[in-house]
Amino acid sequence: MATYSPLNPNAVSPHSFWQDLMPSEPFGIEGQALVKKLIKVNPKVTQDEPIKRLLQSLEWNIQKHQEERQEELQHYLDSLRLEARATEEAEFTVSVINTAWQVWEKLRKHFLKQSLCLEVPDACPGKSDNFMYTWSRGEHYFECEIFGNSEVEFFYRNRNSSELWGEDTTLEKEFSTDIFAKASIFT
Repeated sequence: MATYSPLNPNAVSPHSFWQDLMPSEPFGIEGQALVKKLIKVNPKVTQDEPIKRLLQSLEWNIQKHQEERQEELQHYLDSLRLEARATEEAEFTVSVINTAWQVWEKLRKHFLKQSLCLEVPDACPGKSDNFMYTWSRGEHYFECEIFGNSEVEFFYRNRNSSELWGEDTTLEKEFSTDIFAKASIFT
């Protein structure tokens, strides 16, 4: 009998009832919130084997979901590059799409170094050779606007406290700790 692992779904769990509770779809934000609540209520809960396996499965599903979203983002940006190359009527350039990918990679890799996973943002091109990433969760709203001249604007708003924050930078500069602090809300 193979040992249960969330990475080996064909293995048999000695506590199969936990597997029955696991939906096949990723947990996303709700899963992350559940894990944080479980650990906050009782940090020792993670030492219980069935709970440990459940938490590992949640984490694996969250990571899988983020990987799938990142692939979707990459395919979306690839399709926009093709559109920009195919017509002169596109309202955005290949350059702004490339810069958008580089900004995403810079943010993502910063958090990966800390073993954190930044949520893949919603994304869309603008009408003036710009591109927008947005993250939204509860009272938090964070956006990153990329312009054709390689300028990057970050903006944060707390819907409850009305806190506003913004910062302009470029891809060539190091992103500030404030930028990473605001983005970390979405890890």
